[in-house]
Amino acid sequence: MTKVIYTALFLFVAILSEAQEFQGKSEYFWKRIPKKKTEKVKTEPKEPVDPEFEKVVKEAVKKASEKQYTLTFNKTECLYEEEKALEKPSNNNEDFSVSISYGTTGNKYLNLKEQTSVVEDNVFDKEFLIVEPLVKPDWKLIDETKKIGDYNCFKAELVIPVTEKQKQDYEDFLKRDAQKPALFKMEKPEDRVVTVWYTPEIPVSLGPDNYWGLPGLILEVNDGTAILLCSKVTLSNKEKAKIKVPNKGEKVSQKKFNEIRKKKEDSMKDEDGVIYFQH
Repeated sequence: MTKVIYTALFLFVAILSEAQEFQGKSEYFWKRIPKKKTEKVKTEPKEPVDPEFEKVVKEAVKKASEKQYTLTFNKTECLYEEEKALEKPSNNNEDFSVSISYGTTGNKYLNLKEQTSVVEDNVFDKEFLIVEPLVKPDWKLIDETKKIGDYNCFKAELVIPVTEKQKQDYEDFLKRDAQKPALFKMEKPEDRVVTVWYTPEIPVSLGPDNYWGLPGLILEVNDGTAILLCSKVTLSNKEKAKIKVPNKGEKVSQKKFNEIRKKKEDSMKDEDGVIYFQH
């Protein structure tokens, strides 16, 4: 029965895709999942933290943990962008400021027709464009449904294996930690399971954060570290506006980008593996 349902969905998507030219925009709310608290390590008593500094840090964490994104798409391509919030006027009396960022904040572009993706990223303010061929995700379709807004959605899962870079970073940390115990422990990297919900009622094989390859627009993503939830979808059959491909920065492969970033980080580390920033 399940196979019949999914076959019908694929046919439904194919028919609609051929019959309709359209462009859409979906808005997503991103929220980081707080890590579980671990047992505190006993340390020597320290001086009390400045309440004002603690307040600034908490505000920075909250700001970095909640974001808004927009996905502009048509049948074959999409652009995923972070909605930049207006900065509050700075207080001249503040003696310090804190900035926190989780993951990349650059735009992400995907083209199914040309089978390529372009992602903006940077290494200490130098801009890069990471250009990679598309590799279709190995989704596992789950026989579960739910509604998100007005759309009927189906569940799918994707296993993302640990990368060689993550393994190497963890091994490097263990070596440093054996010589001099670190204040903050690094968790052993493990394969991640990404759970998404997609709707065949919007017949595009696209989604936020460059997740794609399902018979319908992806409206919700949970990758274990954060949740992305679609709050609004707007569709139009009128003349399509051209989706802008990111074009600022040096074009590199993901492998080359990782090498450049590692080289730069290594040049800024002390003997304990701590990166120092100079102003």
